Amino acid sequence: MKILAILRIPALLALALIVGSASAQPAATALQSYDVELVIFRTVAANATTEQWSAENGGAKQDVVVADEDAPSAAVAAVAPVTTSTESFPDLAQGKFKLTAVEESLRRSRNYQVLGHFGWTQPGFPRTEAHYMSINPQVLQGSGLTGQVAVSRGRYLHLTLDLALESPSDPGQRYVLQQTRRMRSNERHYIDHPKFGVIALITQSGQATN
Repeated sequence: MKILAILRIPALLALALIVGSASAQPAATALQSYDVELVIFRTVAANATTEQWSAENGGAKQDVVVADEDAPSAAVAAVAPVTTSTESFPDLAQGKFKLTAVEESLRRSRNYQVLGHFGWTQPGFPRTEAHYMSINPQVLQGSGLTGQVAVSRGRYLHLTLDLALESPSDPGQRYVLQQTRRMRSNERHYIDHPKFGVIALITQSGQATN
C-alpha cells in the first residue's frame, strides 16, 4: 500500500502542474458585437451632384476612385484593393433597421435608385484582423454593384469599403469606391461618390463574443 501511495505522488504533482498552468493562462478578451446597417444607392439624375469627373467623358473603360480618407495625398489615386478572403455574418433583423426612413426618402426621389439596404451583426475585430464580407448577395441583382466591406475597431470604429459599380447607363465605365471611414457608434455617416453613395450606421448590439 505504501508503494502505491508513493507512485501516486508524481501523478498528483503532474496533475496539479497542469491545472495550475491552465489557470495561469489569461482569459480570452471578449469582443464587443456591433450591428452594421448600410443603404447603398446610385445617382440617376445628371443634376443630382455638382461634381465633375473627367473620367466620365472617356470612351474606354476607366476606374474612378474615391480613396481612403486617411491616405497621404500622393496615394489617393492608387489605393490597394482589399485582398482578404470574405466571410458571412448573421443578418440583422429588419425590425432593428434604423435607416428605413432614409431608404424611403431615396426611393421617393427621381434622382436616386436604391441598390441595397441590409445589415448584419459582427464582432469588433482589431484593425489588423479585419474580416471582410461580400455585399454581392445583398444588393439588387443586375445593378452592376459588387464589392466587400469590413468593420474593425481601434481607437475608433472603422468602416472599410471596397465597392465597384458598372452601370448600364454608362457602358464600359466602372466606378470604384475604396475608402476607410472613422466612425462612432450610433452616428450616421454618408460616404459620397459622384455615381453612387453609402449611408452607414454602426451600433453596439449588446453582445460580446470571444
